[in-house]
Amino acid sequence: MNPDRRTFIRTLGAGSIAGLAGCSALSGDDDTDTPEGDTEPTDGEETPTATSTPESTDTDTDTQTDTGGGGETEGPTIITLKAAGADIWNTTDLGHIYFAEVSGDFDARVEVTSLENTNPHAKAGLMARAALDPGSRNVMVRKRAGYGLSPQWRPQDGASTTSTTSEAGAPLSRVEGGMMENATWQRLERVGDKIRAYGSENGEDWTLMVELTTDQIELPDTVVLGLAATSHDNANATTAKFRNLSGVEPTENQDLGNPIISGSVSVAQAAVVSDLGADASPESATLQGTLTSMGGADSVDVRYEYREATTEEWTETDATTLSESGPAEVDISGLTPRRYYEFRAIADTGDNEFSTVAQLFSTPSGSDGSSEEGPASSSNVDPADGFADLAPWVDDDTPLVVVDEPTRESLAAATSIPGPRIVVFETSGTIDLGAEDLNVRNDKCWIAGQTAPSPGITLIRGGLWVYGNDCAVQHIRVRPGTAGQDEGWQPDAIEVADDTSGNVVDHCTGTWGVDENINVGYDTNNSTMTNCLVAEPLNDATHVKGEHGYNSIIGDRAKNVTLSGNIWALGTDRNPRLKQGTETVVVNNFVHHYSDGMWADPETKHSIVGNVFEDPQTDQPNIFGEGSVYAEDNVQRDDADVPMIGDGISQLDSRPLWPEALEPVSSSDVRSHNLEHAGARPTDRTETDERIVANIRNGEGGVIDSQDDVGGYPELAENTQSLDVPTSGLRAWLRKQAAAVEP
Repeated sequence: MNPDRRTFIRTLGAGSIAGLAGCSALSGDDDTDTPEGDTEPTDGEETPTATSTPESTDTDTDTQTDTGGGGETEGPTIITLKAAGADIWNTTDLGHIYFAEVSGDFDARVEVTSLENTNPHAKAGLMARAALDPGSRNVMVRKRAGYGLSPQWRPQDGASTTSTTSEAGAPLSRVEGGMMENATWQRLERVGDKIRAYGSENGEDWTLMVELTTDQIELPDTVVLGLAATSHDNANATTAKFRNLSGVEPTENQDLGNPIISGSVSVAQAAVVSDLGADASPESATLQGTLTSMGGADSVDVRYEYREATTEEWTETDATTLSESGPAEVDISGLTPRRYYEFRAIADTGDNEFSTVAQLFSTPSGSDGSSEEGPASSSNVDPADGFADLAPWVDDDTPLVVVDEPTRESLAAATSIPGPRIVVFETSGTIDLGAEDLNVRNDKCWIAGQTAPSPGITLIRGGLWVYGNDCAVQHIRVRPGTAGQDEGWQPDAIEVADDTSGNVVDHCTGTWGVDENINVGYDTNNSTMTNCLVAEPLNDATHVKGEHGYNSIIGDRAKNVTLSGNIWALGTDRNPRLKQGTETVVVNNFVHHYSDGMWADPETKHSIVGNVFEDPQTDQPNIFGEGSVYAEDNVQRDDADVPMIGDGISQLDSRPLWPEALEPVSSSDVRSHNLEHAGARPTDRTETDERIVANIRNGEGGVIDSQDDVGGYPELAENTQSLDVPTSGLRAWLRKQAAAVEP
C-alpha cells in the first residue's frame, strides 16, 4: 500500500450508519435481539428484533432511462414528502400522506431513496388505509431512519398498531427478525382478501415479509393508497424521498391527524450525479462525480458537502456550473489523518436541488507501515491468547472514530461506520442507552474503552450486542438493570451475537443483566472472553421466566470458545453454561457465590483447567451435565462438600481443543490474580466495581433483584481529553493505552 495515497469509498445506504446527526441516508441501528422473547415497546414504538448487516449496501445513484441516440439521459421522477407528527403507531396517526383512492386488488411498488433521521423511529413508505381518519385501520411497509424495512398494521379502527418486530406481530413474520436490513424497495399488494408486504434490494427480487388475512385486518374494497411519513418528532418535520413509484398514481396529499407542522409533497425530474469517488491523502482529497442527467435544466451547478463522520455540520465547496453532462471534481483540504469523511454531491437546477446518498472515504495516516505489536497484557492471559485473532485487520491506516460526548447517539454513530474502525473516546461518563440495546452491526470494530479519560465509560439501561465479525471490545462496563421497564425486559450486558466469528471481549465488566451478563451466541466460531468481571445478574426482576440470576451462556454449537481469566460471581446459574454442541476452553477462571457452576450440555467437548470455585450455595457438582470434559487442576477453595465433577460428565484423558498461545497458571494463583486483574480498567475501578470486588474478596454480598438493591445506576464524571495518536504504530498505541489501566 502506498502510505501517502489511499482511496476508500463506501456507500451510506440502508443499514450503514445509524445515528449520524442530520444524516439523510437510510440508516440502520439499535435493533434489539432477545433470543428468549422480544422486549416490550418503548417511547411509543416497539423495539425490534435484530438481523445482521453486511459491511456495505447498494449505492443510491439514480436510475436513468435511455432516451436514444446516445445523448443525455433523463433523470428519474423524485417524490419529496415532508412530514411531522409524533408517530404513525399505537391507536392514532400523526404524519402526512400522498394518496389516491383505489378499489379492488392493487400492487404498489416504490423505492425509498432517503429519510432524514429526525428520530430513529421516523418512518416512510407505502400505506393502504380504510380512511383518512387518524385512527383508521391500515397497513404500512415502513422504512425507519434507525432500522431496516418491516411491515406494521392496525387491525381495527382505533386499535393498537403492531408489526413483525413487536411481540404480537412477530409470529406472522416471514423473515428472520421481522425486518429486512438492506432493502430499499417496498411492495404492498392486495389479492382478494389477502394483503402482502414485500421488500427488495433491487426492485426485482422480492421477499415476502408478511401475509395478512381477514383474521388480522379487513380493509374495505376502496382504500386510500399511497406514500406516508412521520418524523416521530412533534417539533420537526422529516424529509423522505421516493422514486420508481408504480401501481398507484397519487393526486392528493394531506396531514394525518393534526401535527404541529404541516406536511407537503413535491414532484420533480431529478438532475443526477453518479460515479462518486474520492482520492485522499492524509490531509486533503479530490472529490469526484459525473453529472449524467440535467433534470430538464439548461445548466446545473454541482457542489459537494463533506464532514468528518459522526459530526453534525457540513462544509460546502464551491459549485461547478455545467451546461451538459460530464465530470465535476473539487479539491478539499484541512482534513485530519486516519479519519472517515462523509460526502455527497448536490445538483442545483435553479428550481430544485438533488442530493446523492452520502458516501464515505478515509484519509490515510501517512505512516511508513510500522508492524510493532506493543505490550502484552499484564494479566496472565492476553486477549490474543485465545482462538480469535485480536483484530488482525488493524494497520496504521485504520481510521479512528472519536466519541467526544457520553451519549447513545455519539456511540451508536461511531460503532455503525460500515468499514474497519477503532472507536476511541475523548470523554468519560455514563452512557444511557435509553432502555434499548446498542448493536454493533458491521465487521471489524474495535471499541477501545481504555482510551477514555478516567473514570472511563459505563453503559446503562441496555446492553451491547456485537453482530459483526472480527470485533474487539475492551475496558467497557455495561449495566443494563431494569431500566424502569415492566415484565418482559430481559437484556444481556454484553452479547457476542449468533453466527459471528473472531470476536474478542477483554477486560470488560458485565453486571445487572436480566437474561445473562456476558454471553457468546449460538453457532459462533473463534470467540474469546478474557479478564472480565461478570457479577450480580438480577434474579427476580423483569424476566418473563421469573427468577433468572444467570451470568454467562455459550450458545448451541459455538466452537473454539476461549473463556479465561474471568470472574463469575454473585449469581445463581450459568457460570458458565456450555450448551449443546459447544466446544470450549475454560481456563483459570474464578467462580464465587453460585448455585450452579460450569454446566456442560450433551454433545459438547471442553478443556476445563485451573479454575477455582468458592462459596457454593447448593451441593451441585462444580462441573456437571452430560458433556465430555478434560479436567485438570480445578479446586474448591473452601471446605464446601461439593463434588468437583458430576457423574454425568464423560472425563477425557487429553485436551480435546486448546489455543496454541494459551498457557495456564496454577489454580493456586487464580483467585488473587483475577481479583486484581478482571474487569474494566482494574487500576481505575469505579465505586460499583470496587464494591463488587471487595464483596467477593471478603465473602460479602449475594444475589440481588434490582440495581437499586446496591445503590442504583452510577453517574460517572464527564472528563475530557484530546488523544495524541502517533502516525505509526497504531496497534502498539492501543495496547499501551490498555496497559495504562491494567495492573
